[in-house]
Amino acid sequence: MSDVDLRIAELESHIAHQEATIRDLSDTVAGQWKVVDELVVKVERLKERLLALEEEVKSPPLKGDVPPPHY
Repeated sequence: MSDVDLRIAELESHIAHQEATIRDLSDTVAGQWKVVDELVVKVERLKERLLALEEEVKSPPLKGDVPPPHY
């Protein structure tokens, strides 16, 4: 093989390794986006629960919930 053929073979090998690395990174990023999307949904649910609890605390007590005056 000539020098040019060897250099081409090395470049092809290098490109093949880069393509595999890019594929692996792409799969990793896709998996991370899935986790991020799941976390966003969970945070939204927690926000809704927190807001509901805050509203519950802010609302005045119901008439039946008021303790008698001697307490």
